[in-house]
Amino acid sequence: MVISFKLKDGVCIDGFLAASDKIQENYLSKCKGFINRQLMIIDGVWTDWLIWETLLDAQNSMIKSAENKSAKEFTSMVGEVVEQGLYPLERSY
Repeated sequence: MVISFKLKDGVCIDGFLAASDKIQENYLSKCKGFINRQLMIIDGVWTDWLIWETLLDAQNSMIKSAENKSAKEFTSMVGEVVEQGLYPLERSY
């Protein structure tokens, strides 16, 4: 799963990174099939790469995130979504 986005106006980067740590610790790391996550930024556009065992695990995590406090806090800071997609993992090195 890949999502590229900009933060909402007025969102503090330190606050956003704290929310990112919370969603990682309190939600994503506990989801079925979660493997890895990388958060990157270039020119004000953040990209969040999440690796899952299966496409179904990724889809289920998205559905269940609507009920999670840490996920809600994280997504409340996300503004414009530049790109989003679910890509099946073919091979990991």
